[in-house]
Amino acid sequence: MNKKIKIISLTLLLTATFALPLSGCSQKTTAATTATSSSTDQTSIAPTYKDVVFASVNNDNGDKKDLKMNIFKPQVKTEATPVLVYIHGGGWAMSDYQGDDAPKDSNAPKAPAQNQAGQPTGQMSGDNTSSYKIFKSILNNGIAFVSIDYRLNSEAAFPAQIYDVKGAIRYIRAHAKEYGLDPDKIAVCGTSAGAHLAAELATTGDIKELEGDEGGNLDYSSKVMACVDFYGPTDLLTMSNEMDPLLQSHVDAVATHDSTDSNESKLLGFTQKGQGIGVLREIRDKNETNSPYWDKVKLAELASPVNNVTSDDPPMFIAHGGHDTLVPIQQSLRLRDALIKAGIENIFMSNSKAPHGYQGEDVNKAALTWVTNKLLAK
Repeated sequence: MNKKIKIISLTLLLTATFALPLSGCSQKTTAATTATSSSTDQTSIAPTYKDVVFASVNNDNGDKKDLKMNIFKPQVKTEATPVLVYIHGGGWAMSDYQGDDAPKDSNAPKAPAQNQAGQPTGQMSGDNTSSYKIFKSILNNGIAFVSIDYRLNSEAAFPAQIYDVKGAIRYIRAHAKEYGLDPDKIAVCGTSAGAHLAAELATTGDIKELEGDEGGNLDYSSKVMACVDFYGPTDLLTMSNEMDPLLQSHVDAVATHDSTDSNESKLLGFTQKGQGIGVLREIRDKNETNSPYWDKVKLAELASPVNNVTSDDPPMFIAHGGHDTLVPIQQSLRLRDALIKAGIENIFMSNSKAPHGYQGEDVNKAALTWVTNKLLAK
């Protein structure tokens, strides 16, 4: 049975990889995929609609924050276009919706290196191309690119982040006509923490307690038709235990993921003395339902996409590098297995040498082609 699944997956992957040429390829598009790529690379164009406020929210300390998005329409496209929504990474702790289009400050300190413990960023190591720019190149395939904001873990605890993301999807759908977008063709993508939120969005379309009312538009759905997950966490409680000791010592993995200083602990608002993800995992493993922290255990489980997979979830493309020393590859393998068990179409790709960052051109092209085909399918 496993052999059969592998053969089917390989067939789907090869079909997806070669069905639609990306910008710069000389082949003609097939009848099934009608993308009209511009002859000019559009990854450097300015937003068509800049700094669009889709929700005004409160941080946990009471401060107000406007959540924004940048909307990029492909050039020479006048009809309503499908949409790829990008969710930035940064350990839920840094970066924002502007990505590479943020104003440049020559005096600003450089971002920390990719794969540094506890600080995943959107920058792809081993290459000067960021994940933002890679996914923005979807514009070359006639698809709109929208980069969205969300509250960081220093501003609000989960589920604020997924509330914000779903509010953005509802806003896009509610205002699709205004911006020339197709409300029925919305896919989501992200890397690292952004991929976690993308997968969480894709797997919780029917969970009301994770919908929120940020930005309103509650008559509109927050569901998406496809998801691209690049090395995102899928189970917040198991990151340290699943790290390959050949890539990172268990002591270092515990310090990165289980302590009160870990980004996962900060995401859950569990950072006081005697707290941390490691405490929650121990409570969960011992089934201590009477613990005063049991509600945090259940929140961590709810915040983990691998626990939310159901048979009506959208198809997913998952990529994870074999040399990732920040998010264990096992996180993506378990999500893949859950999708297979639920009967959800999925493709998993792994560059055995890739770190927590740049996955290689083969993976990038395959992912973009796959999501383009999903969005342009009739």
